[in-house]
Amino acid sequence: MPTTTRPTAPSASVLVARVGKALAVTVVAVALSHLILSDGLFLSLAGQAAANMGSGPGYSSDESFTSAVVNTTLTMALVLWAGMRLLRERRVYVMVLVGAVGWFLTVMGNVGTLLERAYGVLPLAPMALFVVVTALASVILRPARR
Repeated sequence: MPTTTRPTAPSASVLVARVGKALAVTVVAVALSHLILSDGLFLSLAGQAAANMGSGPGYSSDESFTSAVVNTTLTMALVLWAGMRLLRERRVYVMVLVGAVGWFLTVMGNVGTLLERAYGVLPLAPMALFVVVTALASVILRPARR
């Protein structure tokens, strides 16, 4: 009869290292996604201003806004996944899901501050909360030790 052994829980240092990697990747993902978002929203504002002056740019400002939000959410998910895989972390699906949904909710909750002026910046507190929650989500589905 084969003996079965229970998988041992990873040590605290392994979990701290994983959260540290997730923190670094999330900060890079936020920077890149915020850049894409602010550029897309600037394009939306420019299209809206041109339409108000009588000569539209050939696209709707609503289309620009929607594409900016979709592109930034997809960028967040892709950078989180690719960054963690490049750092040789496995099973990061929960982190990517929390990051993509959390970024969408953070952006939509604070889009008013971005639309006040061209190249606006999201408030620091929601971005910091997003980074911490996403980094902590990386330990939810950690790899099992063999």
